[in-house]
Amino acid sequence: MKVTIIGGCGAVGSATAFRIAQDGQVSEIVLVDLLRNLAEAHALDIEQAVVHRATTRVRAGEMEDTMDSDVIILAAGVFRRPIEISRRDYLAENLPLIINAVSPLVARSPSALWVIATVPVDPLVYLIHRAFLIPRQKIIGLNRNDTSRFRWAVARTLSVQSTAIEAFVLGEHGETQVPLFSRIRIDGRAVSLDPEQIKTVQEEMAGFYARWNRLQPGRTAGWTSAESIGDITASIVSEDGKLWTCSTCLEGEYGLKEVSLGVPIRLHSGKVKEIIEFDLDPGERMALKASAVSIQEMIKEGENLLRTNKKI
Repeated sequence: MKVTIIGGCGAVGSATAFRIAQDGQVSEIVLVDLLRNLAEAHALDIEQAVVHRATTRVRAGEMEDTMDSDVIILAAGVFRRPIEISRRDYLAENLPLIINAVSPLVARSPSALWVIATVPVDPLVYLIHRAFLIPRQKIIGLNRNDTSRFRWAVARTLSVQSTAIEAFVLGEHGETQVPLFSRIRIDGRAVSLDPEQIKTVQEEMAGFYARWNRLQPGRTAGWTSAESIGDITASIVSEDGKLWTCSTCLEGEYGLKEVSLGVPIRLHSGKVKEIIEFDLDPGERMALKASAVSIQEMIKEGENLLRTNKKI
């Protein structure tokens, strides 16, 4: 399997390349970045780092080197994050960047599965799907970070091991995300949190983004994203049928259309094989619809940008 990472020198791109190379299940990783010298340095370092466990070839490349990629990961984007900025505020800057990156890639890898990690993930998935007529089964966005943070927050609140917890977050990768408190399992057993525990988990999750920004790390959460993308990539290779929450274009699932948001999916043969519809309680279903409306507003904003920006 050949994987291309656009934005291969950034925190997400470089960490993802290292994570995937460690698994040794991919034959080739191509890092594409405006900083060609840094891409070459990352490729050399990663390839040597995994030499004792994997034979994956890692190299820097240009657009022509992406030919016949099986998976294309879009991790490029602007990162100038003031303390309280929202992910959605990046749409105007990242949309033209991503559209211009996708354009020369589509024809070179017509069968690729696209994994979008650039924020705001959800409207970008839908806008790329529509602009380039990429089948909805062949494009997903990275939302699993929210599920990871939900499990982390539940584990801290209940003082249990995070690996014992099953829990999911649906909806936007952003402020309107929907943690499913009705589906929390510990060692396979359903668990109900009391109101105080729910409040604690919600505060942990809601405060994460602002807390990260206040630290002013000068980078995004690359390791969390890399772990998610690495697991999803391994699942594609092994076709293990595992359940992942990813931003996916909906055509009636959950009663929603003309939007992409985080839902549980299974992957097979390099595409979305199945969208799983959980039974949600009334509050969760209402919250998911509100999340969809928020994303649809961003989609409309993006469509206006595409119509008026002559450079795109």
